[in-house]
Amino acid sequence: MPLKWRRATVLTWLLAAAGAAAAYGLFATLADNLAERNIRTGLGFLSDRAGFAIGETLIAYAPGSSYAAALLAGLLNTLLVSALGIVFSTLLGLAICAARLSPNWLLVRLAGLYIELVRNVPLLLQMFVWYAALLFGLPGQGAGGAVALDNRGLHLPSFAVAGSSVWALVTALVLGGALAQAAICRTSRSRLVAGAAATGLVLLLFSGTIDLPRAGRFGIAGGLTLSTEFLTLVIGLSVYASAYLAEIFRGAILAVPIGQAEAAKALGLLPRPTMRRIIFPQATRLAIPPMTSWHLNTIKNSSLGVAIGYPEFVSVADTIISQTGQAIEGVGLIVVTFLTLSLLLSYATSLYARRFGWSVTGQAGRSTLGPGFDALPLRTPAVWPAWVQRHLFGSPGQSALTIVVLPAVIAVGVLGLQWLWIDATFVGGAADCGLRDGACWPFLRENGRLILFGTYPEAEQWRAALAAAVLLLCLAVSFAPRFWRGGLALAWLGAIGLGILLMGGGVAGLDPVPMEKWSGLPVTLLLASLAVVGGFPLAILLAFARQSRKRRARWPSVVFIEVVRGTPLIGVLFLAAIMFPLFVPSWLTIDSLPRVQLALILFTAAYMAEVIRGGLLAVPAGQIEAARALGLTKWQARRHVVLPQAIKVSVPGLVNTSISEVKNTTLVLIVGVFDLLQTTRLSYLEAEWRPYFAEAYLFTAMIFFWLCFSLSRLSLKIERKLNYAG
Repeated sequence: MPLKWRRATVLTWLLAAAGAAAAYGLFATLADNLAERNIRTGLGFLSDRAGFAIGETLIAYAPGSSYAAALLAGLLNTLLVSALGIVFSTLLGLAICAARLSPNWLLVRLAGLYIELVRNVPLLLQMFVWYAALLFGLPGQGAGGAVALDNRGLHLPSFAVAGSSVWALVTALVLGGALAQAAICRTSRSRLVAGAAATGLVLLLFSGTIDLPRAGRFGIAGGLTLSTEFLTLVIGLSVYASAYLAEIFRGAILAVPIGQAEAAKALGLLPRPTMRRIIFPQATRLAIPPMTSWHLNTIKNSSLGVAIGYPEFVSVADTIISQTGQAIEGVGLIVVTFLTLSLLLSYATSLYARRFGWSVTGQAGRSTLGPGFDALPLRTPAVWPAWVQRHLFGSPGQSALTIVVLPAVIAVGVLGLQWLWIDATFVGGAADCGLRDGACWPFLRENGRLILFGTYPEAEQWRAALAAAVLLLCLAVSFAPRFWRGGLALAWLGAIGLGILLMGGGVAGLDPVPMEKWSGLPVTLLLASLAVVGGFPLAILLAFARQSRKRRARWPSVVFIEVVRGTPLIGVLFLAAIMFPLFVPSWLTIDSLPRVQLALILFTAAYMAEVIRGGLLAVPAGQIEAARALGLTKWQARRHVVLPQAIKVSVPGLVNTSISEVKNTTLVLIVGVFDLLQTTRLSYLEAEWRPYFAEAYLFTAMIFFWLCFSLSRLSLKIERKLNYAG
């Protein structure tokens, strides 16, 4: 056996022995901690009495039911919210895509503004805005009638069959979906499906009873009530995913070769039939893979219901963990459930694609179906009439859109200006704000420091401000191409280290500040920066391991990446916050912030690894062969030839992952870490400032939008620079 093979074998066995010893130590510590805390293991608790109520269920459930019944009720709520979010986000995404491809300049710009605003503000922040708007902006009780909306939810007529209005609604939705699908396909088989669905709807209509909502002493009685939490979750998921789906649909349509549209035109087809019969079917097959990814994200993002009190699966599991203390089983059920849902959706999508003969690969070519607009000639007013005629009133349909949209835009702009400036209060206090209907800017003067720095000691907040400034300065320096060298990575490491020293103190005469006092903007910046910087080298190792031919390297990487990517971030944070203390000795205490930071690093590394793996696959095999022919070893070839080219290809995806991490930091509030969003919620808890939550969320949304939008611009700048250099 050659010497290098023997060394590799010895090293492999040593690593295996070290891994086995570490696993034994972890599980031995786990067993000791479980025995010390008198926590039983196993799934036997599922048959125990739950003892807590669930406000909204699709099945019969009471506090006397078992934990298994509670989990089933939460799972059905997750499925319902996810299904509605997927349907509504797809429809809304198609509408936004149509607006982006419209020949009307005004509609295109509004759709672009919608996409930028929604994509660059964290989903959890948007959900809090929707929740606060529904809770505080609607009346306390509706007047009843066929449809009523108040701060308790949306009240609709209930259609009951055999005493179950909810299942009747679900059945009607399924039959309606089958009828719509049959109408789209227009085949002989679809006519049979349409007839069966229509017959089912008629039978359902005549076999049930309708109960209208009516005003009662303690609120709306009767009918079907969709709670405020339910509406918030569905609206938030639909709006957030629609912005991404709109760009996916637009990219797929623009990827269809222009020759397809030209051929259809030569055959005499009008634009609408061409889009419906030629362009859209081909674009659909291109959009299926990324669209499926976002539908999977919608399922995972439904776990955010725990933040607003909606009883979905994660919320119910969290309650069960708190009652029983069986964190391992509870978190394991969360991971297994969402992995199963992800696999089922992926399998169903692949079956649907194969049913219509669609592939997951694109077709070469570029399309000019999208509008091409000239910039508004601000410096030459003489050509304004011609520009307006061409871009706003070019056809009867375009003119009708402009006539409808332009007054609405002006009205919204006037109302916004009136709230922000004309009717706003700029001096005084909460009492002065109550006398006017506009924004209350004294709120930010009184609570701005609380939003930015939270519970950090007021006398030392200059240190928190300096830590945030150092990290933001490093971000600004990253825009300069002359700094795009290895020194930039060192600068980020130095900025993160300096930020931690400033926040923690204990050196250079700075008073020590415990981690539980860290909060606000510096925590958000540190969490996001460390997640990206710490996850990047781990992602490189995972990507190479997944490409390895050795199973002992490939399979652990595959399992880690797929499990982490298939689990909601909340589940990963629960692993860090709840389960991590069970695997360390009782005498070792680690603050929640480092545990959450580790979870974010691992989560980021899993997503970055797939981006880098795509870059590795894009490197031609001839590059490796040429490097080996020059005498480079395998690792030298990877370091000096393969990895630089792979990272060059992966830069846009890596920056997009970084943007996601900035937004993902908002989820840490669920496990008790006081980030910027949590301090924002603290700022309006006092009774006198509670009506001015809009100002708090607007201020925080502007910070997140500036950070995410800056990173997206940086991504485009790096991509253009690399393409030019290539």
